[in-house]
Amino acid sequence: MTAVLVTGAAGKVAGMLRPALAGQVLRVVDTRDVTGWDGADARTGDLADPGFTATAVEGMDAIVHLAANPHPGATWPELRGPNADAVVTLLDAAWRAGVAKVVLASSVHAVGGYVADGLPAGTLLDPAWPARPCCTYGSSKVFAEAYARSVADGGGPSVVCLRLGGVVPRPTDTGNLLGWLSPGDLRLLVRAALAADVRYGCYFGVSANTRGVFDYANAVTELGYRPESDSEAYAADVTPGDGGLCRWRDERVAVG
Repeated sequence: MTAVLVTGAAGKVAGMLRPALAGQVLRVVDTRDVTGWDGADARTGDLADPGFTATAVEGMDAIVHLAANPHPGATWPELRGPNADAVVTLLDAAWRAGVAKVVLASSVHAVGGYVADGLPAGTLLDPAWPARPCCTYGSSKVFAEAYARSVADGGGPSVVCLRLGGVVPRPTDTGNLLGWLSPGDLRLLVRAALAADVRYGCYFGVSANTRGVFDYANAVTELGYRPESDSEAYAADVTPGDGGLCRWRDERVAVG
């Protein structure tokens, strides 16, 4: 069995992921009390605190890092602690502790500017394109990816960055049709990322959506990810909307 630390374990995404980690030795942490992880070593604390984080990563083989402020409308002062300082503290602690693998939850907001400005018909967004965040939250995820790259390249743990789309049980509006990630595919993706022999990589975490704009081909070839869901199954029932993806110019006005 593998010893896995799950951060942000009290969150909704972690709750949907939980069945995928059955059979592993689990330690789960959050700033809130963690419930529902029967048999896991549950701890409460702030990952930006080096002392807490050093003890949290001790003895772990892998980390699934989900903890973050997930709100696209958040300001930098609200994001810096959970989305930047905590990432640095966690990755540095993992390096010192000899953790082998980190699966880091990034976001499609890291490249949301391409989508907000409109992609040519039939064009898929390549994960190799330069980052183009649509909001301050997206910028915090770009920072996390970049710092993770320096750690992996410097001899620390290998890091798989997953640019997650909308992780909800079913699409809620037309925007979700582009970047939905079903709970079942979330589990497949994270299991694949934990098993993959990759020093560093960045991958879109989306389902096999007919109307999708995020190219997940490298997740298929490099991680062995095989999504099973398609948002098109719900297309007739959703309402108009942007799926939570920021509009680049509107967001710049809102936070400028």
